[in-house]
Amino acid sequence: MTFSSEISLPEGVSLPSGMSFVTFQKEVFAQIAKDFQLDEKESQTPFNVWMENEIRSNPDRIHASFYRLDLGEENVNNALKIEDASMRSLLLAEQSIQRAVLKVLTRFNYALTNRLNSTKN
Repeated sequence: MTFSSEISLPEGVSLPSGMSFVTFQKEVFAQIAKDFQLDEKESQTPFNVWMENEIRSNPDRIHASFYRLDLGEENVNNALKIEDASMRSLLLAEQSIQRAVLKVLTRFNYALTNRLNSTKN
């Protein structure tokens, strides 16, 4: 899967201890593939291009994917109001990636906290 922008961490946030950036990227890609239920062929298409095609051809699938990703109805509705289809899909793709980044970080930090708590007991 290719993205139009580089995957980055939110400002002031660092990777969980022991996680490489390559592993982090793979986890974000996996999160996107899971939430958007991408098959092998779809995973080979640039994400913003795939997004633009799906918004036009299968809006129900996209909305369900945004719901799974927990992107936020207001964010989605505001982006969908953009008339330029390529800009709209680029913004939604970038917002989806940012949300996937947060989901991955939350999952790993939660797992780390649980490991630390289990060693204390």
